Order: sequence, then C-alpha cells, then structure tokens
Amino acid sequence: MGSKFPPAAASSMNIEKPTVLFINSSTGAQDATRWAGIAQRFEMLEYDCPTVAEFISRLKTPNHPYTRIEALVWAGWLKAGPYAAQSEQLLRGEPLELMPNTLKLISCSGHGYDHADVGRMSERGILFCNTPNACTEATANVGLALILNVFRYLSFAERCARTVMTGGWQRSRMLGSVAQDPAGQVLGIVGMGSIGRVIATKAAAALGMKIHYHNRRRLSDQDEMVGPGHQRAVYHESIHSLLRAADCICLACGCTPEMRHMLSTEEFNLAKPTGVRVVNVGRGPLIDEAALLKAMEDGKVTGVGLDVHEDEPNINPQLLDNYMVTVLPHVGTCSRSSWINIECQQLHDLEEFFFGSGNPVNGVNRDQLRDHLLGKTTIRC
Repeated sequence: MGSKFPPAAASSMNIEKPTVLFINSSTGAQDATRWAGIAQRFEMLEYDCPTVAEFISRLKTPNHPYTRIEALVWAGWLKAGPYAAQSEQLLRGEPLELMPNTLKLISCSGHGYDHADVGRMSERGILFCNTPNACTEATANVGLALILNVFRYLSFAERCARTVMTGGWQRSRMLGSVAQDPAGQVLGIVGMGSIGRVIATKAAAALGMKIHYHNRRRLSDQDEMVGPGHQRAVYHESIHSLLRAADCICLACGCTPEMRHMLSTEEFNLAKPTGVRVVNVGRGPLIDEAALLKAMEDGKVTGVGLDVHEDEPNINPQLLDNYMVTVLPHVGTCSRSSWINIECQQLHDLEEFFFGSGNPVNGVNRDQLRDHLLGKTTIRC
C-alpha cells in the first residue's frame, strides 16, 4: 500500500520541523489538501512495522529515524487498518520504555485509553491525547439500535426472513409471545459520560423509556434532565441497586481491572423475576460471558446486544446462534462522520501542541504534565 502522506514541499526541506511518526489506519478521512498542510509543518514518518517486535528493534537501532520522533499519532481509528492488532501492545511495556526522550506527544482515537499506559507516559513527560467526543453520536446510535433489538429480537426476525424458503417465515411468529416494546420500561445505564447521556436522551425521546443510571459521580440536576417533559434520570449509588430496578442494562463505560466482570452470576441473580436485557457498547470484559450464557439458560437474562466482546476479535460461538442475541463486530465507531471527527481532532491537537498554546483540548494527562509541556509555564486546564 502506498503512502497517503504527500512529500514535503521543496521550499520547506531545509526548515527544521517537528518529527512525527504516523501510524496509518484505514480511515483516510482527511483530504489531500489537509495532509499537504500538515506536511508543510512537520517531518512526517510513516509507520510500517509488520510486528511490534520490529518496532522494538528499530527503537533499539542507533540513529534510526524512529529514535528522534517528537510525536506519535495513530491517525484515524486504531481498531481499523493494518496495525489494529498491535494496538494493545504498542503504547505500553517495552515499546513505551524504548521510545525516545524526544517524544512529547502521543495521540490516539477513542473515548477510553485502557490500551495505553498513561501513568507511565506522565512519568516520562509525554502528553497523551484521545478523541473523547469524536464518535459519541455513532456509538450512541448503535447502543439505541441494540436496545431496541434486545426487546424486539429483530436480528432473529431478519434471519427468519433470509431463510423463508426453509420455514423462516413461520418460525418468526414465535416472537409474538416473547418480544416486548420498550416504551415504559426502565433502562439502566452504567456510565453517564457523553455516550451514556446521548443514549439516555435518545431512548427516552424515541422509545419512551424511563432512565435510571449508575455513575462514579451523580450528575448535576441539569444533566439528569434527559427526556421530554423534563423527565429526570434516577441515580443509583450501586450497580446492584440499578439491576434490581432495570428492565434493560446498557453498559457505556470503560473497563479498569477492578471493573472486569462487572456483570457476572451475582449480578444476574439480582434481575427482576421477568429477567433483564443486557446491552454492551463499552468494553467486552465488563461482562462474564460464561455467566451471561448461564443466566440466559436460567431465564435471568432475556435479551442480549453486544457490540464489544470479552475475547475480541473472537465472539463466543454460543452467542452466535441464539435468537435472544444480537452481536456486532465492534462497529459503534464505524461511521464516516466519526472517522472524520477523529482525524480532525487529532490533527488539530497536533498543531495546537507544537504551534499553538501547547495545551491541546484533548490532553488526558495534562494536569500531570503542567511543568513538562514544551517547557511552557502558561499551560491552562
């Protein structure tokens, strides 16, 4: 695959410019004019390591171009493109330790950053930027679609339509005894960040659902107004309390080691006698999938919608052929508008860091780096 980056203009070849290593995803959301503008201001290196081991080898090679980079930008969505499989290893451990002392900025896509050792970056004086609002709308829309699916089992209905020649039409009629409309049902959202709040607003307005939530901190009175007619979301101090009240649980949060298997046997046993539906657009390991399957067998869970999975990119085979389950291959971020937003935010932060205030909008650890950012003393929060 040829480089998507244009060559630097001849008139700027001798001007010392910040050196940036770009890891190219398949996003390609910015046009050639935008990239040409970046090439005027930066020396652009394109990552082409087939493995993380090769990247480590180059970092250990004296005078290799990678040993003098000042920024690393994973351009576009890091879960797409030829280097997606490296995303869980490249920004932590040995690769991070070997990155040169000249490196001052790392930029990646996404709301979460569990793939990156941001604490160690702070210790090394490296600012880490993500793109927290770039894909909010797209992910929330997928969340809303999954919520509707776990009540109406539309994935099963579509499968019936595609197998009409072998009895699918008649098989679909069983849905009349198990499907339910979501209006008036309680949607319990775990994680009321930007994605969770948009899901709440959409579910209340479009589906007529009542909104309950659990969050690390209770929202302000204004932010709790999520539905038409000043409908207010109900706060729960614990996820156990939320599970007792909810007809559907939607996970829209990140995953720390402490949050792994947030939903497991104990939690599923708290469901109402009528069962609970489960949607996950957060992180796969939030759910103990073995416990989920058992809860489905026992009638504790009556519908499942997953965009993320415990062992991505693998999907538990027992989830694939169950009428109660809708599975997606982590596509919440996959809309053209999201990918454009991701690259726009990344390139804006890159230019702001080197040629603006030195204080990009999306700096995750900027509070810890107040004294490091380019030696400036005017860093603002």
